[in-house]
Amino acid sequence: MKHLFIAIVGLVLGAAAAGALLYYNPLAEEAAPQPNTTGRVFRYSLPDQVLEFAMGEDARLFGQDTGEDSLWEETIDRTAVLGLVLNDTALQPAAIASRLMATSADTDLLLRGVLVNDYWLVTVPGEGTLFVHADSNAWPFLKNTLVPVWYLERPWRGPAEYWPTVGPGADQSGVALGITGGFRGSAGSVVEHYEISALDPQRDLALAKAELHLSLPGLQVAAQ
Repeated sequence: MKHLFIAIVGLVLGAAAAGALLYYNPLAEEAAPQPNTTGRVFRYSLPDQVLEFAMGEDARLFGQDTGEDSLWEETIDRTAVLGLVLNDTALQPAAIASRLMATSADTDLLLRGVLVNDYWLVTVPGEGTLFVHADSNAWPFLKNTLVPVWYLERPWRGPAEYWPTVGPGADQSGVALGITGGFRGSAGSVVEHYEISALDPQRDLALAKAELHLSLPGLQVAAQ
């Protein structure tokens, strides 16, 4: 688990060898605007609230061990899957999420950045289940934080804050769809937020807090 956050946020650093030539390219740092209104916020900590984690053999960053449960099949060897406990705003457990992250075919180091496709199933007991699709641009994190500290061994100057969502919605937000229970038939948007509080390669330490901001204008009342 010690490389978990690094693996999750920097999933596609396999392209960073070419990306090093574009280290100061401002065009690759786009992101969705911060949400003005939010219907619901789920919070979690990395790595504390991770239930299970598996990573593809070709998704490794700096040669770390993927463990016995690595994803070795060719169709999924550049992906990561994990289970998460999500808290509500009172920091009490409120939902369980399964999450699949995969290298995006739309990655464009010149124009769009280093992109990750992120797919969630979020189940809120007694309320229902949501499907979430959010595309994330990992390049600002890689450029400003991970590469300088973890790879170039520069001092950590955190904490650092990132809003990585870049689509697939028209406004660059992610898409949320209600599929069961009181959420069925609802549709809205989602934006992710990360605050990295510690990054220390000497101690193999990476800590972060994350938020999933959901806006569901058509949200139905949860079934009783």
